[in-house]
Amino acid sequence: MVRSIMHVYAHRGASIDLPENTLAAFAKALEYGAEGIELDCYKAKDGRVVVIHDDTLDRTTDATGPVKERTSEELRQVNAGHGEYVPTLDEVLALVTGKMRVNIEIKDPEAVDGVIAAVAAFDDLDWFASSGHWDALTEIHERSGAQVYPLTIGTRENAEALLERYRDQVTPEQAAGLERMARDWTDAVEFGKRLNAPGLSIYEQNITSEIIDGIHAAGMEAWVWTVNDPARAMELAAMGADAICTDAPREVLAARDAAPATA
Repeated sequence: MVRSIMHVYAHRGASIDLPENTLAAFAKALEYGAEGIELDCYKAKDGRVVVIHDDTLDRTTDATGPVKERTSEELRQVNAGHGEYVPTLDEVLALVTGKMRVNIEIKDPEAVDGVIAAVAAFDDLDWFASSGHWDALTEIHERSGAQVYPLTIGTRENAEALLERYRDQVTPEQAAGLERMARDWTDAVEFGKRLNAPGLSIYEQNITSEIIDGIHAAGMEAWVWTVNDPARAMELAAMGADAICTDAPREVLAARDAAPATA
């Protein structure tokens, strides 16, 4: 049966409809009624935190080269699609604070200082940090008291298979990210317990009800990414997933809200 408490988060905003990690995508997720958003962040050349998934501009904008070599003002001049630009974390938080929860995924450990400074400026902000950089999660938790959700592929075997499959199709930074997450979900649980983490952020492929049950048995929630097929989202909900992160929040929300609630 579908768990009525399953939450729906917009992955990089409503990124199936609008360019990912842009103000337009986050505004659309808010319009659709998503309960939260997930975003990715890096430190720009001027020290400000900007919202973008990759460490380079090549895939998501009309510019090229490393994000860290551009100031936040220079990143306002690039086209991230539909005339959108690479926003700062401050801009995104100003848009959604008090309206939805924010999952700040730390792609760049050097962004920790900027993240702490940015979130401190918003009194009503409901947020948590996630990352495959577990050292960054430790630092941000110890310095700010933030809730943290360790990222994990699920099992070492799954992570290693994924890395082997995509090694030639991803950037070196993305390959390094997969290698960091080539740890078992049980390792993530043990790490999370040390930081009093409410849950794990776990990759959708090859997840099983046994894994979800194991996470729950440890007193933690299973937040699953990235699920764009509403039928698959409902299958995961029936398995006990506590939250779904999706590029298609409108469709997943519709499927969830149409499903019969359970007691």
